[in-house]
Amino acid sequence: MHSSIAMSFEPEDKEKELLALARLVTYARDSSRTLNVEGVQYCLELALAALLKEVEECGDKSALLTNELMSRASLGNC
Repeated sequence: MHSSIAMSFEPEDKEKELLALARLVTYARDSSRTLNVEGVQYCLELALAALLKEVEECGDKSALLTNELMSRASLGNC
């Protein structure tokens, strides 16, 4: 049985949530790279790119972070 939870986010909150997901996916991508699981790494890179595209659409100030998130190693300390 699936139940959906409808949550509304303010644009600023949505952006923060998307960036948090991007950090999580970045960590998972880096872990998959370490484990040498190429298929998983590729899928996580696609997921990260989609998240960062959504972040860019939310606001201008985070657009600067997208290239950094794509290339940076794990963001566990952020």
